[in-house]
Amino acid sequence: MKRLSLIILSVLFSTLAFAQSIPAGFDEYCEKTFREWNIPAMSIVVVKDGEVVYLKGFGVTKQDGTGKPVDPETTQFVLASTTKAFTSTLLATVVDEYDVDWTDPVIKHLPDFKMYDPWVTEHMMVGEVNSHHNGWKEYAMDDLPFFGYDRDGLYGVFAAIKPTYDFRTKYAYNNEMYTVSAKIIEKYTGKSWDDAMAERIFAPLGMVHSTTGAKAYKTSKDLAYGYRVQYNVDKDELYLEPRDDREDAFTWLSAVAPAAFVMTTASDMGNWLKMHLDGGQFQGKTIVSKTNHEYLFKPQSVSGFSDNLIRTYGQGWGVEQNAKGRYIRHTGLAYGYTSLVGLMPDMNLGIAVLTTNGATSSMQEGLALKLIDLYLGIDGPDYAKDNLEKYKDGKRKSSSSGKKEDPKPQTLPLKKYVGTYTQDQFGEATVSLEEGELHFRLKKVDSVLKHVSGDTFSFHVDGAGHFDLTFKVEKGKSKSLTFDIGDPICDFIRK
Repeated sequence: MKRLSLIILSVLFSTLAFAQSIPAGFDEYCEKTFREWNIPAMSIVVVKDGEVVYLKGFGVTKQDGTGKPVDPETTQFVLASTTKAFTSTLLATVVDEYDVDWTDPVIKHLPDFKMYDPWVTEHMMVGEVNSHHNGWKEYAMDDLPFFGYDRDGLYGVFAAIKPTYDFRTKYAYNNEMYTVSAKIIEKYTGKSWDDAMAERIFAPLGMVHSTTGAKAYKTSKDLAYGYRVQYNVDKDELYLEPRDDREDAFTWLSAVAPAAFVMTTASDMGNWLKMHLDGGQFQGKTIVSKTNHEYLFKPQSVSGFSDNLIRTYGQGWGVEQNAKGRYIRHTGLAYGYTSLVGLMPDMNLGIAVLTTNGATSSMQEGLALKLIDLYLGIDGPDYAKDNLEKYKDGKRKSSSSGKKEDPKPQTLPLKKYVGTYTQDQFGEATVSLEEGELHFRLKKVDSVLKHVSGDTFSFHVDGAGHFDLTFKVEKGKSKSLTFDIGDPICDFIRK
């Protein structure tokens, strides 16, 4: 009870201390939004003109009665994709210190780097690996960690992924390319991505409660438990779904760690915001040179536009230019955690919102946009509430399903599909006939093949779901197979 009282007093003191420098109404707006969205745990920090002007925790770390009140100083959240900005900044420190340039071909530093297209392999630059225009579809390869491919395994199969788009022509968000940045970082620092992050980012920024998931996800007593805010269409109410699939979470987040697995607190994020708002400086120390810090926000890909704004992507940051100024931001969502980090450089303003919402970043976006309006003196809309209605509408629409086409019969007897199929990067897969059913095996995958239509079957991967597998048949024989992960992949050739 004593500890609980101290935490409550600390939060109250923080709120009162910052009350004179945060716009009137912001704290009330956060409280209202927290209730309306049914958020389990939330922590917010706002930095203005180099100072923390708002720091507050909401809710409890777990909803089963064992949780503690959220402490913005110590309660950790998984940042998910806002980790990308950390990896890009870490890479910038390597560019500062070593013979690495953003315009260097990746193969200059990683001779084993290989994409499907040899021209892309030779010409992709260091500054392009984090910018989402390599030709893959959105979220390419995201399911492969559940097949048994770890971070090195993902890097090793890049050459087998056929691009859907031409190189440099299409913005399509992905996670796996950040492993390339991590490998460059590891090569020159001589340390793991985790240790380099701790040494070059967390320590000099005084981020004492920050870590990476490999070191603390399973052991941290300060990590808020992940949830997903769901919407019951029939009852028109929000409810919470705990993310108890923590082993699946660790499998996936570990495989794409440089894109998704920093763990931190709102207080520590205050220092992160201060550094970026001060051009790469923190408390008189240079974390990143001015030139390379500016490069982090240099547009590399156009991600969207309308009559009154343009959205681009830099190095782990989305950069939007609109009527209110330049808005630099990134969101993250994975396994029960949702975050937003935003910067308005012209206003010398930054915000970080960390939650266990786990469903959408629309709530956090609403808080950030309201904060900007309040500082500008604009009587803008209730963004968070409007976004809640859009979220509900989306759930209502997704509850309807379309009619499926009638399946076509398979072209071969089941035994004719049996065999061993190989692909240089992915390795060896087998198809066997057991008790009248086909079975597919590849690394950790061991699944019955269910007929879909023609020579297409489906298999199940724990943690990822169902995937279509298609045999290529010529002259009454199965010659090869491939399976659908979004982008086409090279054929597994039958031995």
